Order: sequence, then structure tokens, then C-alpha cells
Amino acid sequence: MILFGREIPRSQIIIFGAIITIVILLGLVFFGIVGREEAPAQATLEFWGVYDDLRTWQPIFDEYRKSNPEVFFKYVKMDPETYERELLEGLASGKTPDIIAFHSSWLPKHGNKVSPMPQTIMTLRQFQETFPDVATVDFVAKGQVYAMPVWTDALAMVYNKDLFNTAGVANPPANWDEFIKVVQKLSAKDRFGNLTKSGAAIGAANNVNHAADLVSLLMMQAGAKMVSDDGREAIFDRSIRVANTDFLPGESALRFYTDFAKPQVAAYSWNDDQPNSLDAFASGKTAIIFEYSVNIPQIKQKAPNLRYGVAPMPQIVGASRAVNYADFWGYAVPLASKNPDAAWKFLAYLASYDINKYFGAAVSRPASRRDVIAEEISAPELGVFAQSMLSATNWYRVDPSEVERIFKEMINAVILSGAKPADAIRDAANKVTFIMQKQ
Repeated sequence: MILFGREIPRSQIIIFGAIITIVILLGLVFFGIVGREEAPAQATLEFWGVYDDLRTWQPIFDEYRKSNPEVFFKYVKMDPETYERELLEGLASGKTPDIIAFHSSWLPKHGNKVSPMPQTIMTLRQFQETFPDVATVDFVAKGQVYAMPVWTDALAMVYNKDLFNTAGVANPPANWDEFIKVVQKLSAKDRFGNLTKSGAAIGAANNVNHAADLVSLLMMQAGAKMVSDDGREAIFDRSIRVANTDFLPGESALRFYTDFAKPQVAAYSWNDDQPNSLDAFASGKTAIIFEYSVNIPQIKQKAPNLRYGVAPMPQIVGASRAVNYADFWGYAVPLASKNPDAAWKFLAYLASYDINKYFGAAVSRPASRRDVIAEEISAPELGVFAQSMLSATNWYRVDPSEVERIFKEMINAVILSGAKPADAIRDAANKVTFIMQKQ
């Protein structure tokens, strides 16, 4: 072979050709590796939820997998009554799911068990602009988000339309002064003063669903500050200054609440011998209860023919703004999750407009996004709960179950043991402070 006028030996030609071939092959391999996008790693997200079964979630999983085929789901529905214990046992034993239902009161107690949301998923500002204010109260600490709200819930007044009509009550009461008058119309006593008809399930602790939430709401509506700014002391028994006068909003709220369970008071409508409030309402034995939307299906199941309505929680006469009470679940990623990035990416998907709207409608509970809630407000039943979310709050409870127990003890001290509200609330505040300072 002659190259550039010079003859090349055959042996050199063979060696040269081999070198060229190797270079070409290496180039193909190199550019093949660099040019090819690495396929996403497969991930199976184990998801522990409450209330909702797989039938609710499966359409969402299926839709998500259309764009993320590498992600699979293992959904486990947990019992809300035993879930916290089972979750802690699972985390302790190393059986850690990737996504967990996370209650709106859990951040003080369980925040150290979950990972903060990456800023690449959603910034704090985006979170605050997307969700109601109470979501920031419940799921944000030190500028970091620890759970994603997907649905929300707030207390509302549920009333029996037939009992209202029979008593000549045209509309549900809008404030607590009207509430007292309505309850007296709806209640009845025999000649010995025994309660024969209950106007409302309020005043006791053991048989009133969400009694601690109700008292907390009344305290906050009255202006009580529940805890100190540093989160180290309960101060709901303290006085506040109103029009140059010292006022005890917490004590006033406790007295107001427990008066409904005192036979000597005109508004007497409930006592500790009544059945559970939701059961009593479903059976037509009481005209008003206070419930969350998540429990409305129980009423429909127990009394499918009951004609009931839902109205906003009564407010204090002359209040400058409405104060409502929220209690709901978000979803979080445990620190020990094996797939944290995939888990947070899916939670961001749940918070997208279309999915959030679909989910709220599917479970008949308020959604979590402000723009979806705004659309839900016009819904006949769900709208009351949705609108209440925009003015809903709650308070920092370092151990929610223990605080609930203390509040029930406080109520029982007044209605069962005859304690003065001032003494009962002071004792409760001291007990809550004790558990706060143990942390």
C-alpha cells in the first residue's frame, strides 16, 4: 500500500487498522454511555394511611405511574385508634414505611421522626401561599416543612332538621347567645328536673366527641392565649386586659361549656349519663352535635334516613373575626425511609391542583389547597367545613393525647366533682406545663 508517496509494509497496515478499529469501538462505547440517560431506579413506596382504603388511592397511584412507571405502591390502611402505637412500634423495629399519615398535632411530639421537605419540592413561601394558615401552624418548624396536607377538616355544627322544625327553630344559631336560646327550645325536662330531650351534646367530657377541642375553641374564641411564646408553659388560665378590665377568657369558656351539663342552669341539655354524642344524634336523642367532616359517614351509616344539616360553629357576639378549630391529617416521610426522594416527589403530586381537587371530592372532606377550597365553599354540605378551614387554628400540644386527657379531667372536675372552674383550669394548666417542661 502506498500512502503519501511511500509504500507501507503489510504488517504495519494490519496493526494500524486494528488500532483504528479499537479507537472507533471505544468511541462508540464512550458516547453510548454518555449519551444514554440512566433509567430511574425502581422504588416501591410503602404508604401507611388512615380512614381511606385502597379503592380511594388506587386511581391516584395508577395515574401517577403513567408518568413514573418505575414507582410502585404498597398501601396499608391503619386504624386511627391504634395507628400511633403501631407506627411507633414499626419505627422501633425497623419496619419503616416510606410515607406515613401524620396528624396535625404531631409535630411537637413526632417531628424528630420525619424528614423535612426538600426546598426543591416546595419552598416555605410556596407552602404558605398554597395552603390555609393552620397548615403552617401545624406542619412548619424553624422554617422547614415536615408534612404535606392533602385534605383538611374543621369542627362544624350538625343539627337535626326535624327536631328544629318541631321546636319552631327556623335557622341554626350563628352565635353562642343564640345557641343558648335554641338549646332551651330544643331541650325538655320532667317535673323532677330530669332531662327528657337533649338540645345539644355539650358540657360533659366522657360522652361528647371532641370535648377537649370544643373547650379549646371556646377558650380561643374568648381571647385566651393557650401557651407561652417559648412553648414551655400553658397559660390558658391567665387573665387578659379588655377595656381596662382584667378578664379570664379560659375560665369563662370552661364555665360556659360545663353549664350545659348542670341541671340547675336554664340551658341544661346534656349529662354524663347520655350515650355517646354521635350515637345520640344518629338515634334522634339530641338535636345538635359538633363534628368533623371525616365522621359524617358514620351518621349516614347509623341513620341513613336522618334529615340533618351542617352549619358553621357559633361565634362570640361582636367578634371581629371568626375563629374555628382544625383537626386533620397530612402525610410525611420518615427519616428511615428507603426512598425519601421518590416519596416526597409523590407527595408533591398529591398537592397538585387536579389531584387535590379529585381527592377532596372522592373522600368528601375539604381539600388542602386554598384554590380548591375556594371552589368547595359553594358545596351544600362540604362547603361549611371548607369555609371554616380558612379561619381555623389550633394550638401547640407537646403531647396531644395527654393534653386531651387533662382537659377531660378538667371538665369532669367541674361537672362531676363540683370543683370551681377557676380551680379546675388552674390545675389543668399546671399539668400541661409539667408535660411541656419534661420534653
